[in-house]
Amino acid sequence: MARHTRKFTPRQRTKRPLGVSMTSNAPPKIPHSPPVLTDLGWHLSAPLSSRLFQKSGIGFLLEDEGIILSPMEILFCNWHRHVPLPSPDWFENEVDKDRNLLAKAIIFDAARSGGEVAIPIDQVRNHKINKKSFALKWKRNQSHFKSEPESHIRWFWTFETLDWRDIFEWSLEVESLGCKSDIFVIDEEMEVTMYRVSFIQPSGEQRTWNDFSDEEQELIRDMWSSKIETKSGYHLPMKGVWPWNSLGVEHISGINLRSEESDWLTNLLEGKSNKSELQLFDYLINNGLILRPGFKYGCKWRVYDDEVSNSHAPWLLQPEEDVARTWENACLSIRLAEGVHKKWVCAIKVDESWRFMQVERWSAGRD
Repeated sequence: MARHTRKFTPRQRTKRPLGVSMTSNAPPKIPHSPPVLTDLGWHLSAPLSSRLFQKSGIGFLLEDEGIILSPMEILFCNWHRHVPLPSPDWFENEVDKDRNLLAKAIIFDAARSGGEVAIPIDQVRNHKINKKSFALKWKRNQSHFKSEPESHIRWFWTFETLDWRDIFEWSLEVESLGCKSDIFVIDEEMEVTMYRVSFIQPSGEQRTWNDFSDEEQELIRDMWSSKIETKSGYHLPMKGVWPWNSLGVEHISGINLRSEESDWLTNLLEGKSNKSELQLFDYLINNGLILRPGFKYGCKWRVYDDEVSNSHAPWLLQPEEDVARTWENACLSIRLAEGVHKKWVCAIKVDESWRFMQVERWSAGRD
């Protein structure tokens, strides 16, 4: 069988060669001097140092107007500011000291690719920080001297174990600082995928038990009394117009309840079930939402804020205990959700309530 003819041009991969500028700006007539190792670190002298610090937020400023550069900043300046590397074997020596240098330099470069200013967390002054953050980021039209950062950045390798509780606590603190939470994930091909974490409160307009009239509650109880057990839950033979849009699906002249709906109604109407896994279901139903199985979308539930016949589900929701533990699977879930125009949400239990962490793909320059 012949291969299909490709009708598109594959995206060109960024190679970031050492010693070769990636910027379209012309190099200076007099070449810049390379950074020099001092007791404080890699020192770059004025006047170039002042320009890099003032305009681009590069380096840590010294009294002599020079700046101290981290190794990843040296690589960035080599790629984009025509700054030579300190020596031909500098990169090999620095990688030997920090095996993550290449990843951090690429993350730093990606964070600035939309014209934003990113400053490593250990060089930040006069701003509140989270120690787990890698860098702070400002919009391209913001001053990193006069305004608060737009976001905090963390980064991970794709092969690292994914700890959602850790990300939740970090994002929660970053939110309390008035910033957004950006996560950069780098794979072994040195490609970066960016995510933004935020918190939402899903709610809908569906009626709950206490909203029903006495007649409607009596109809529900009457249909429940005639329930027929099935392999997946209960079937309630129809005795009137079923008033509860949040529960069940009308089918075969009755209402089909899946197992979690059946257990929840058993608890409500008979007080015989108190399963802990029903707590999240109970919370969402009582927030006026409709929960439908998310099997086709690789999640626990697809969540509707309006009747299923009126709109698509805005969210695909996964409880913390069922969520992906690798970045590969998390990327798949989030990408699938966005491919069907939904948001991927993780439900995190906090004390006796819930917080809902939304994770979506993000690109530099989109703020």
